[in-house]
Amino acid sequence: MDAKIEQVQSAVTMSRFAYLIASLGLVTACQRDASSTPPPASGLYRADIENLCDVIVKSGADRLDPSERPLVIANWLAAHFQTSEAHDYLIRIQPLTGEPKAAALDAEATRVGLPRCALAAEWRVPGQPGGT
Repeated sequence: MDAKIEQVQSAVTMSRFAYLIASLGLVTACQRDASSTPPPASGLYRADIENLCDVIVKSGADRLDPSERPLVIANWLAAHFQTSEAHDYLIRIQPLTGEPKAAALDAEATRVGLPRCALAAEWRVPGQPGGT
């Protein structure tokens, strides 16, 4: 009888040990070093961010009254975004305004390898959509 109790206790100990090892593995896999870089952007996503940065000219909104631009820009982006990732990114920064929104877009443009972002510069202008 003592052998059976010892086997049960050993099995419980081994289960706990296995659970601990699995948990540590999961935690380690889920953590990312703060200094690590995000995964590289796909070519399509980079093209979407480039289109976002240049949307004012590409959509023809630069030739319109500023009050007419938002609808033209939104329609153009909807027709030209190739990835859901870009759409999700735009939704994520939508609540921001002014400098925080411009800085977020500049950072994303830099991350995907773009030298500048005209839309971010536009958002820094007071009174512009997305601006302060």
